[in-house]
Amino acid sequence: FTSAAALAILAYFYLLRPQTPAMPLIVAEGALLGLLALLSVGAVLFILVSLAALLFARESAPWKNRLRGQMIFLLSALLILTTLVGVSQLRAHTPAITGPEGAPLPNSIASLERVRLGGVDQWLIIRGEDVNKPVLLFLSGGPGASEAGRVLRFNQELEKHFVVVIWEQRGCGKSYPSLNPREDLTVEQYAKDIVELSELLRARFDEDKIYLVGHSWGTIPSVRAVQARPDLFHAYVGSAQMVDVLETDHLIYDMVMERSRQSGDSQFVQTLEKQGRPPYTGKNPIVSYATLFGREYQLFEVPNIKNRDYLQNGDVLFMMLKQPEYGWLDRIYFLLGMLNTFNVVYPQLQDMDYRLDATHFEVPVYLMLGRHDMNNPPVIPQEYFDLLEAPRKELIYFEESGHGMIWEEADLFHQILIEKVLPETYQP
Repeated sequence: FTSAAALAILAYFYLLRPQTPAMPLIVAEGALLGLLALLSVGAVLFILVSLAALLFARESAPWKNRLRGQMIFLLSALLILTTLVGVSQLRAHTPAITGPEGAPLPNSIASLERVRLGGVDQWLIIRGEDVNKPVLLFLSGGPGASEAGRVLRFNQELEKHFVVVIWEQRGCGKSYPSLNPREDLTVEQYAKDIVELSELLRARFDEDKIYLVGHSWGTIPSVRAVQARPDLFHAYVGSAQMVDVLETDHLIYDMVMERSRQSGDSQFVQTLEKQGRPPYTGKNPIVSYATLFGREYQLFEVPNIKNRDYLQNGDVLFMMLKQPEYGWLDRIYFLLGMLNTFNVVYPQLQDMDYRLDATHFEVPVYLMLGRHDMNNPPVIPQEYFDLLEAPRKELIYFEESGHGMIWEEADLFHQILIEKVLPETYQP
């Protein structure tokens, strides 16, 4: 039975899966994995009970036979589960960039690659219609999250004009195993990773400099990397630029508290009063932060999302489930990174204020803010922009967007990069 099941899984992944729309199959895979996991847990519990009974039973032979059967069942379930997960990892890929006839475009690149950065393995998704185009390195928000799915879904236009490199940062997504050593999960090390990766990309694609684009958390190490090695970058683009994390979180807390009181949500007012104003500490600070940020998103972000496609399909968890770049182990890594990496990194950000020590740049700087962004209220990034010294600087407001402006108004984001940033800063 186990051998037949393993063969069926292999046939499914290599024959059926490529011919069927992804989402129904993803749901089926998840259901099967969940069933196998439940069966395995049930078998383990039964074995433990059987072992305990063996200690007190006079006639142990029947128990031994039953235990042997359960062991076979357990090992079979585990083997099937391991096969399914293992094959899904082997099948992970980023689809080729194709022309009208379905063949890969000449000189294009669509690659899922593992690289060594800072002494640990990390992953890249590299896509572009022409390998000779300028290189754009994208850093997701977080910490501990990956927004690769959003970039792949909403920013495909950039692949026509750049070689787009999406970095799965240490401790998140496919790079989750690089969580260890945890003492290296610092802003300084992330910045060093950016520098090392930028040098690698510069040599790989024979470019003197690259573009660096960060979103939310991704802007924090990006600023440090650009200041440390301005010679590596044509320009820096910060979307939802973070400046002072603690002050930002205080603004969010006050806004959510006031709205909750106005709406008569006394239960949530009590919740906020109990957990108090940030910062939150302890073993799992993400629980309190998720309570606060989740309600902020519900109250202030969702009502202002005008892009229906983004509203319906832009959830990072939903997109992660559909990404062919992820196997099922990667999907588990994704969830673990959102929990564990956040808990390590976010408490380190409470003393930062880029208005005090990060106002001088030697490269052009473009900051993008969502007018309705209450996850990072624009007042603080606006103050930061006013203090900036750079060869060229520009602040662009996305009037119809919140925190996800580069996906909510993707066309505007593309227009700015292609028609403004490139002509103003690119030097082949």
